[in-house]
Amino acid sequence: MADIVFSVSQINEYIGKKVYTDLFLRKITVVGEVTNFSMSSIGHAFFSLKDDTSMMNCIVYDYKNNEETEAIKDGELIVAQGKVTYFQKSGSLQLAVASAKPQGKGDLYAKFEQTKAKLIEEGIFDAIYKKPIPQFPLHIGVVTSAAGAAVHDIINVASRRFDGIHISVYSAKVQGIGAAKQICAGIEHFNTKNNVDVIIVGRGGGSFEDLFAFNEEIVARKVFDSRIPIVSAVGHETDFSLCDMAADLRAPTPSAAAELVVKDKSAVVQYVQEYKKQLFVLLQSKVQEKDSILKLLRSGVKAYPFDLKIVQTLQKIHSSKKMMRLHIVSSIDRLGLTLDKLAGSLVDLNPRGVLKRGYALVYDELGSIVTSAKGSEQNMEIEFSDGRVSVTRKE
Repeated sequence: MADIVFSVSQINEYIGKKVYTDLFLRKITVVGEVTNFSMSSIGHAFFSLKDDTSMMNCIVYDYKNNEETEAIKDGELIVAQGKVTYFQKSGSLQLAVASAKPQGKGDLYAKFEQTKAKLIEEGIFDAIYKKPIPQFPLHIGVVTSAAGAAVHDIINVASRRFDGIHISVYSAKVQGIGAAKQICAGIEHFNTKNNVDVIIVGRGGGSFEDLFAFNEEIVARKVFDSRIPIVSAVGHETDFSLCDMAADLRAPTPSAAAELVVKDKSAVVQYVQEYKKQLFVLLQSKVQEKDSILKLLRSGVKAYPFDLKIVQTLQKIHSSKKMMRLHIVSSIDRLGLTLDKLAGSLVDLNPRGVLKRGYALVYDELGSIVTSAKGSEQNMEIEFSDGRVSVTRKE
């Protein structure tokens, strides 16, 4: 038997017969977490069921019209009933699911929902915090894996739309242990250097587990805290992450992110040319408007008697100057009389003037004026108009 050589088709056919004749595999019930859910163009659904150690491929035929399989969604823990089929052409086993019931949320999906609810309550996703994306960025920062297809898609699309644009890439893990921290480090890097106008954060498609780094709370918070606007481009159009919700703009794919951020150069040039024409027409209109106003002013100047107006104004000025001069002279005379009167009062009130009329001032030893005979000092001075005399008191 060992000497017989079989073709691949013969072995696949043999395995297929074994599968289809096994009564146990015709109707089985399997519990597992849904992942990698996708739809084909003809309406079939493809996904995998997984547990801690293994994964099984599954298919639901005519998924949209099968009410028994509505529970099948990424992250859901389901109990699926169906039969194991074998596709001989590719040599692959799969579970053809006829019905499915929810068993509960998967661990990752439950964590996603808990974090989402927490951040919603804090307002992290509120529209009022969204920063505008610059219309014409000159320098774009990209946080993604340098080895992935996403970075090449972004560079190719951006360069094609506007040649000469500057793109800086911060290479980060986008799945697995440590990916979330590296994504945060990339965002922090561009915020610290502050040399880019906008940041694109993302990666290509993958399973719910593959994309989970972008559902980590630290990533959503770092995106929210960024001073530089962030465009999130995680997975495919059907994927939606917490990073998308916290970002200032969500793009369905990395290529779409480049299209949203970078304007098409030809369209920009055409817009500038059209705007230039509009400005020229507007300028012509303004010139014509101002020319009409100038003509009206010129005709008004010719009709207005400016010579007479100037003469009348000069007369008013001369009259005002004359009145001001008279007012100033009158004020000076009045103030002079007041000053003479005050000077006379000072002379009359001067105590030195009283001494000339025969009066005298008596001082004690400290130089204070003595005003009473009682309690006078023993030694005193008497001041006359022409000098002082020291005296000693005797009873």
